[in-house]
Amino acid sequence: MSRDRKDSGAISVVMMMLLVIALAGAGLIVDGGRAMVARRHASNTAEAAARAAVSTATPVSGFDRETAREAAIGYASRAGVAVTDIEVEVGVDFVTVTVTEHRSTVFLILGGQETMTVRATGTARVAYSD
Repeated sequence: MSRDRKDSGAISVVMMMLLVIALAGAGLIVDGGRAMVARRHASNTAEAAARAAVSTATPVSGFDRETAREAAIGYASRAGVAVTDIEVEVGVDFVTVTVTEHRSTVFLILGGQETMTVRATGTARVAYSD
C-alpha cells in the first residue's frame, strides 16, 4: 500500500507538462500561420498599391505626386487596410507603400499577447513605354 502512495501524483505532473507543450505547439502552428497570412496580405497589398500609384503616370500628363498618393491609399483601403495603417512615400519617379496589419491571436493570448503586428513594404517605379 505504501508503494501506491509514493507514486500518486506523478502522472498528473507529466500530464500537465504534456498539456503545456501541446498548447505551445498549437500556438506556434495556429498563430504562426495567422502571422504568415497577415504578412502575405500586407506584402501583396503594398506592392499592388505602389503599382496602382505609378500607373497614374502618362507620357502626356507626367507623374503627379498627389494623384499617385491618392491612388495608393485608395487601393490599399479597398483591400481592407485602415487608412491609418498605410504609409506612402512618393519620389520623383517611384512610390513606396508600407502597410501595417494587426491580427488577433488565438493561443498567444494565454501568454498575454492579444494582437500581432506585421509590416510590409512595396515599391514601384514609373516606366513610360513607347
